Order: sequence, then structure tokens, then C-alpha cells
Amino acid sequence: MGVKLFTFLGTNDYKETEYFFGDESSTKSYKSRFTQEAIVKTLEIPELEVIVFTTEEAYQKNWIPKDEGLKSKLENANVKCKNIMIPQGKTNEEIWQIFNLVYENIEENDEIYVDITHSLRSIPVVFMSVLNHAKITKGCHIKRILYGAYEAKEEDNRSPIFDLILFDKITDWSFGVDQLISTGESEKFCSAAEETLKPLKSQTQGKDELVSLTEKCAKKIKEFYTDLKLAQGKPIQKNGVELKNLLDEIKELNKDERLEIKPFYDILEKIENQVDFFEENNLVENILGCAKLCVKFGMYQQAYTFLLENIINYICLEAGLDWNKLKDRENVAKVIGLKNLAVRKEKNYEKGQESGDKETSDKETELQNLKDKLGFITEDIAKYYDKLGQYRNTLNHAGFRENPLSKKKVLDEINSFISEFEKLFLEKEILEEGEKEHVL
Repeated sequence: MGVKLFTFLGTNDYKETEYFFGDESSTKSYKSRFTQEAIVKTLEIPELEVIVFTTEEAYQKNWIPKDEGLKSKLENANVKCKNIMIPQGKTNEEIWQIFNLVYENIEENDEIYVDITHSLRSIPVVFMSVLNHAKITKGCHIKRILYGAYEAKEEDNRSPIFDLILFDKITDWSFGVDQLISTGESEKFCSAAEETLKPLKSQTQGKDELVSLTEKCAKKIKEFYTDLKLAQGKPIQKNGVELKNLLDEIKELNKDERLEIKPFYDILEKIENQVDFFEENNLVENILGCAKLCVKFGMYQQAYTFLLENIINYICLEAGLDWNKLKDRENVAKVIGLKNLAVRKEKNYEKGQESGDKETSDKETELQNLKDKLGFITEDIAKYYDKLGQYRNTLNHAGFRENPLSKKKVLDEINSFISEFEKLFLEKEILEEGEKEHVL
């Protein structure tokens, strides 16, 4: 692991100018023909090693000339530096040689500063491709991407150095959001968001409401998708609503579409599309939406768990029970079990068989009052709950059961269970508005 400045040196006759940072990240400035020297002098990065890539012609003209070459300037500044010879990049083979030469000089977990001021032809594209590849394979970190804009010099011969790191962060956000919306994995997205927002927050001293709101939103995204991964019904009901509200606030606050951060809000819209089903007082449909998201992400165990528990949610709300109370939820599950038992007893009676289950009869007596209250539980609901529970248990017990369901059956049937849930619980308007108090 090291701290490195990767830079390219060309063959131009560079003119002296006073370089300064356009983003005010450093109050210092420095006169030089070379942006590399100005960067080293103004940023004063501890233990920095400068790696300069040159063609043979650039090496002769701008690297080795005594006192006037970049090598002498860096050595006089007591900066560790080395030159790497590269081809001109005029063929595909030479372009791949450049790719490999840059990659070979990146070590595990390097912190890399990039100067692209004198990069020519395809080199900037190749260079950024190498860095993106190395971020994944070697865990390197891109700290800054610098460009000395000599062509934008002011009347007093002062030229700004721009930091283009935000554009690299957009790439990280894009990769992260692609992973997020296709798999539900939030870690990469949230990490990229944190790194991106850090300099924006610093520039505004934490007083920019839009940046602060976006930072809060990134944290809420992580909470929501973690809840989804762990099938946490109670917190996801709360976090889903809050995430949707935060995204709405950001959209409202960002009406002017500030150019420097607009791409990030385009990305957040993709996430908004995944949580737009959430409503404050709509527990059953919210959890159903979570089950559908889990199916999209291949989280089948979580999908079955959300669906099964959502039947309890529905019955609690219909009966005026508190879906938050464990005792109410357990009693509802018992009544559903008794309903299924009664159906089996009736079928056994028709066949001339007797159950003789005294313990269950005692339970029936104990729960008779609740059974009367939950009389709306149909045979179809009870059978659906029982069947769904078998599928959920196959997953929750890791297949360590007698005659577990096949993997293919578990994967293939989930969408049928979702369709059946909608028919049983959503197509009937049992929960009329204002008729019952939903405990949320």
C-alpha cells in the first residue's frame, strides 16, 4: 500500500503559469511549467510517490533535461519519483501495453492521485479503465483526479487546477445503484454515496440542506435494504415509508436540478421506483410489495416469510387486534391451525375415522372466543396459510425435514403464492375505510 500520483508527460513546450486550485481545496499556489510540480508543492501529500509515464520523445524533451526537466524539479522538492516508458498508443497492441504498464504499478490498497493534464489521444479513457479495474481487483482508492487548465488562465497568468473526482464517483454510484436495484445489495452504493457527499458537505460546511438530506437518504437506503435482506417486517414498514418520504423531499428541494449533483438524483429516481408502493397506513400492501421485491432479488426465503407473516397482519387488522403484539399474532396462528384441524376432522368423519386428539380439543375450548371473533377466516385462507407454511419451513429449516419440497418447486411456486395472496386478501374490500382502527 502506498500513496501515489499517477501522471503523464507529453512533448509540448510547456509555459510557466501560477497554478492554483479552482475548488479552493488549497489556498496555496505555485509557479511552474509542470502541473505535477505545482500539485506536489501545493497539496503537500505525505509520503507521496510520483509515477510519470512518458513516451521516448517526452522522456528526452521534458523528463531528463538537467534543471529544466520534471525529474530535476521533483528531486529538488525531495519527492520520490520514477519514470515508466510507454508506447505512443497508435495501435490496439500499444494501447493494451499502456493498460498493463499502469496496472502493474498499482499495489494492493494504494491511495492514488491522478493528473490527466498532459494525457493525449486515448490515454485518459485507458487510464480510467485501468483504475476502475484496479479498484475492484486491488482495492485501490482514487483520491483526486486533477486537471491543470492552462487554457483557462486568467489575465495575471494564474491557471486553475480542477478536481474531477466527482465524475469518478458518479461511476461508483452507477455501479452501486445497478447492484442495488438488481440484487438488493446496498453496501457498494451507500459507500460510494458517503465518499461522494463528503467533499460536498465539507465545501458547504454542512449547511447545504440538499446535501444533508441526500446523506440522510443514503443511510435510510442501507437500513431499508438490510431490513429486506433480513425479512424484518416491523422496521421495514417504518423505514420504507420514511425512505419514500425522503426521496420525495429531495425531489421537491432539487427542482432547480443543480448541475454539479444532478446525476446523483437521476440515480436516486431508480431507487424511488422500487419503494413507490409504500403508504403510511397500508401495512398489508407494503409487506406484499416487500415480498415482490425479494422475489426480484432472488431472496426466496425472505419472500415466503413476508407472505406468511402478512396473512397474520391482514387477520389482525380485520379483527381489530394489534399486529404488533406477539400474543395476538400467536393466537391468530393457532386459530388458523384449528380451522385446518376442523376441516381435517370433518373429512375424517366423512371417511368413518376419528381423530381422538384431546389436547387439541382443549385448545379449541380455550380459543373459542377468539375463534368466534375470527369467523371470517375461510377454509381457503386456512389452507393457503398451511400450504405456504410448508414452503417457508422447507427453507427455514435448511431442508432438514422429512420429505422436504424440491428446490425447483419452491422457486417456481412463489409467484403463484403472491397471485393467490392478492386474490384472497386484496381483491375483496373487507377492510372498509374508517370501519376499523389500524394499529400502526
